[in-house]
Amino acid sequence: MPRRAGTGPRAEAGGGAMREGYGTRAPRAEEAEQVAALVHEAERSQDPTAGARTPAEFRAVWSRLDLARDARVATAPDGTLAGYAQVDVVRPGRLHADGYTRPGHLGTGIGAALIDWSGDRARRLAATAPHAGAPATLLHYVMLDGAADRMLRARDYRLVRVHQRMRRSLTGPLPAPRWPEGVTVRPCDGTPRGAAARPRLRGGGVRRPVREGVGRTFERWSADLVHERTDPALWVLAERAGRIVGVAVCDLTTVQGAPSGEVCQLAVARQARRTGLGKALLLAAFARFADRGVTTVGLDVDSESPTGAHRLYAGAQMAVTATIGQFELGLPAR
Repeated sequence: MPRRAGTGPRAEAGGGAMREGYGTRAPRAEEAEQVAALVHEAERSQDPTAGARTPAEFRAVWSRLDLARDARVATAPDGTLAGYAQVDVVRPGRLHADGYTRPGHLGTGIGAALIDWSGDRARRLAATAPHAGAPATLLHYVMLDGAADRMLRARDYRLVRVHQRMRRSLTGPLPAPRWPEGVTVRPCDGTPRGAAARPRLRGGGVRRPVREGVGRTFERWSADLVHERTDPALWVLAERAGRIVGVAVCDLTTVQGAPSGEVCQLAVARQARRTGLGKALLLAAFARFADRGVTTVGLDVDSESPTGAHRLYAGAQMAVTATIGQFELGLPAR
């Protein structure tokens, strides 16, 4: 069990005051299920089509954090979990913060306290080796035009990008993919060669916009996407002349109590773009999900994608269900 931190809101949240009876502490390893449920409730309250977060995802993230210092849960007067936040070093100079308040506890000061704690923790992480001595950036991703948006702007965060969450139904006939000449398709076999396909490619959409544009290593990418419930048989790999030229990394989630598909990443090698391969990969992913009896599919995309991914998805009858802002705060060198 990780070392338990103090529960005073001012000590834990950089001076942000919460309503009496509320506090913060480090999460415990055995609380992954409760935290996953809390985060899903918070996401679903803003987007009813949000996919369910799983304990497996949180265990994978926590395995690389100093859980006693890099994450916080907010507790309600009755001891239940009312909020969650974490700070993660994605790569030197690039940190990501995530924070959620459980519906029913809005207006208690949890959101402001966790944002302030995240900023303080990020500054400490950025000032420690091997990151010290260079400026850094802290990223937050929140729904636009909400309370979190306003709190970040009030703390000098600036909006730098906008992302969209998209979804479509898989009921009824689906168009068949049309593959470019010379391209063959196979599922991922779970080998290192198959898993390494995506990092060698450039571009594409991401499941959760918190990862867009961050520039992860292969080790970090695989830790984010490959965990205990991953099913590589859902992935679609496209090859030409024995080389992988495109991939759709897919997963299953739960939306509104029913199984749903997620296109976590879709990427096409630069030399294979503008050939229709991206659309073919997307349609092949739809077919994989439909074969499993799944009736909806979703993904996240940068609305200003230089490859035009958002137009590809809209053309495949995917509709926007949520708009998310990427906010950044500069951390000076220390």
